[in-house]
Formats: sequence, C-alpha cells, structure tokens
Amino acid sequence: MTTLSLRFPTWWHVWGSSVALLPFCFYFALVDYGTPGWGGALWFVVHSVNLLPHEAGHFFFRFFGEWMMYAGGSLMQLLFPCLFIWYFFSNGMKVGLQLSLGWLGQNFIDVAAYAADAQARAMPLIGGLGAENHDWWNMLIMLGWLNHTPLIAGILFGLAFPVWALMVAVPRWMA
Repeated sequence: MTTLSLRFPTWWHVWGSSVALLPFCFYFALVDYGTPGWGGALWFVVHSVNLLPHEAGHFFFRFFGEWMMYAGGSLMQLLFPCLFIWYFFSNGMKVGLQLSLGWLGQNFIDVAAYAADAQARAMPLIGGLGAENHDWWNMLIMLGWLNHTPLIAGILFGLAFPVWALMVAVPRWMA
C-alpha cells in the first residue's frame, strides 16, 4: 500500500469529486438569486458567466422568429454547458463531465429564476432595457401562459436536481 492510499480511503478516489461538488449544488438550490453581499457573490460570478451564452443565444436564434429570439437566450444558456458535457464524456474525463453537469444544473436554476420573474419583471435587464424586454414575459405572453409562470419556473428549477444526481453518479460508470 502506498502512503496516499493509507491517508485517503479508496471511495474518496472514486467519489471525492461528487462529494466536493455537492455544496455548490446546495448553494444554488438554497441561496436566492440576487442575494446581496458575500452571500450572493458566487451567484453573481456564475450568473455573469452564464450571461454570455444567454445574450449570444438571442443573436443566433433571432433568425427563427421573434419568439425564438426571446427563447434563444435561455435555450443557449442551457445548450452551451451541453457542449462541454459532450466533450468531456466523449473523452472520458470524469471531473470535467461532473463540472459541466453541475454547471448545467446551475443554469436550470438560473433560467428558473428569470422565468419566475416573468410576472413581476423586477430583475434588472442588461443594458438598462425596460421591463417590456423581459424574455420570459414576452414568451409567456405570446403563448398565453403568463398565469402558469410559477409552474414553468418550478419545472425548470426541478430539472436541476436530476442533472445534479447524474453529476454525482458519474463515478458509477466512469472511473
């Protein structure tokens, strides 16, 4: 036995990354978007990173009509981590795959927070845009589903948990 194996049980070598990523999942599930101060600092940083693919999505999906232009931001925000998931899975990179799955789950929480704001339209929008530019308000108004905002946001929020469960389970099939 090596010294390393005496200090760290074998299960830690397999499941350590899953255990290490769980606090981040709990943080994003329990801490509200927009929490002021140090409590919301991680939210601010990760949301700022997520904002880049979100805004790019508006550009790329605008060619498919007005509704898709509004939906494209949230759609691209969810699709972008999937590129990383595919890459890391294809190359057998366990920790990269887990980080990417964690990021996808966090994006579901981020999009859920935006969707939940559709009726109130209280979130500040990039560039000081007015409330009439709120993506989810526009999408749900166009569909006639604005009164279903809590359900839609709840479904998006709930989708983070199976993604995170998959993130935790990755070592089960990938060494």
